[in-house]
Amino acid sequence: MFRFSPNPNSAHRIHWLEWSAEAFERARERQKPVMLYLGAFWCGVCQRMDETTFSDTETIALLNAYFVPVRVEDAQRPDIDVRYNRNGWPTLVFLSAEGDYLASVNYLSPRDFSDVLVRVHAGYQEREPAAAPDPPAPPPPGAPTVRPGAVNEIAEVVRNLADPVHGGYEADRKFPHCAASEFLLQHHAATGDARGLNHVRLTLYSMRQSKTYDPEGGFFRYSSKPDWSEPHHEKLLSDHAGLLDNALHVFELTGEPFFRELAEEILDYLDRGFHDPAEPYFHGCRDYIRITPGRDTVPGSLLHVNRGMFSITDPWMYTDANARAVSALLRAAGTLERKDCLERALETLRFLLERCWDGSRGMAHYFDDAPRLRGLLTDQAVMGRTLAEGFEVAREPAFLEYAEALAGFIRTNLRNPAGGFFDVAEKGPAYLHYPLTLITENGAAARFFLKLHDLTGKPEHRDAALWALKCFAGDFTDYGVHAAEYGTALAAYARGSLFDP
Repeated sequence: MFRFSPNPNSAHRIHWLEWSAEAFERARERQKPVMLYLGAFWCGVCQRMDETTFSDTETIALLNAYFVPVRVEDAQRPDIDVRYNRNGWPTLVFLSAEGDYLASVNYLSPRDFSDVLVRVHAGYQEREPAAAPDPPAPPPPGAPTVRPGAVNEIAEVVRNLADPVHGGYEADRKFPHCAASEFLLQHHAATGDARGLNHVRLTLYSMRQSKTYDPEGGFFRYSSKPDWSEPHHEKLLSDHAGLLDNALHVFELTGEPFFRELAEEILDYLDRGFHDPAEPYFHGCRDYIRITPGRDTVPGSLLHVNRGMFSITDPWMYTDANARAVSALLRAAGTLERKDCLERALETLRFLLERCWDGSRGMAHYFDDAPRLRGLLTDQAVMGRTLAEGFEVAREPAFLEYAEALAGFIRTNLRNPAGGFFDVAEKGPAYLHYPLTLITENGAAARFFLKLHDLTGKPEHRDAALWALKCFAGDFTDYGVHAAEYGTALAAYARGSLFDP
């Protein structure tokens, strides 16, 4: 199902196809290039693209006549987004029928985009595509080892990106980067280095006092200014799960009432902003749309009108985000002694198993009217660790059995012979023919395997964690805050025993 801007537009008149082998087969049969559109449900510029460029009569005619248009949302297809996203959303990528890269652009006005379409079509007919970047390559073969000093190196990378005035990370736009905060908290707990704890305290306090916090509840996704004063009005479930976990962890370390109160506020907003009492899971995001002057109706997913805007939710269930929310709820149940958090967590966890698990193909990535897109490493790893945490709390044997099954799925279907684990279990057309070995996903996998080893003592789980960690042994500077999940896993591995030689 394709989703378009909730404001009036004609983007549906374009003959969109889903990403599939069949789309590229149609392109071959008709000798047309593919136009891949990457957008996001909450993206205001993407909505403007629907309302302007994709509603332009000339654009619609050119796309329908000379291209095979493919439409993808980032939340539904992170495997495609990680391969083709260029400088954010919307990204529009032109590909040959064989999947070769031709060109890419971001938002363009109708006139400018029509000019691009004409040039790409003409070049394609003459078989003179633009120069393409090399496809993603797997890591070189070899037997690297993890390094004892890497944890401190990653800590230095993250601290160098920390804003000492406003909190958060990096000097311009501000995202929560909850995994980076969790790494600093873990590093503080292990080393006694107060710098990490103090920075996370500053970050959470600054966010709560800023315009990034909505007085109606919850936090907006990011700010265009470093002091959190210019928020973009969308809220993501995954961010709130991470912020809840951060607030709980700081409260556990300090006992400061502010962080307990913050955790309670986020818990309240999870219920109000992302949960329908009739459903046993959380929705993916909540977006705020400026009301078009003079319009008489608003979408059926309207939640409320406020300050000239209405809010809508992405009603679909995303496995990785829900698993992270369950993990945070399990923590809240213990730290805050909230039985209701435990009940909600277990309800969601059981839904994920009942509706999204397949013994041969793994966890699905999202669920609308059915489970879709199976076998992504991030879903298997995050879900697996959450199941292990659920077993720790509820002592339900089935949770541990399913966690073991997910571990087996990862080892069997996602193992990169050169080291680490691939991001996808099934190959696809174009760049999806090349599985990637990504540091964040492998950090999550290593944390899962280490958790299972702690619970079971089985050496194969620790060996699998080492396999994920060994793949990354160089300079972590270029990864920036995205090395944090890996750093957390590496530190946990180091605490278990001495590093292998």
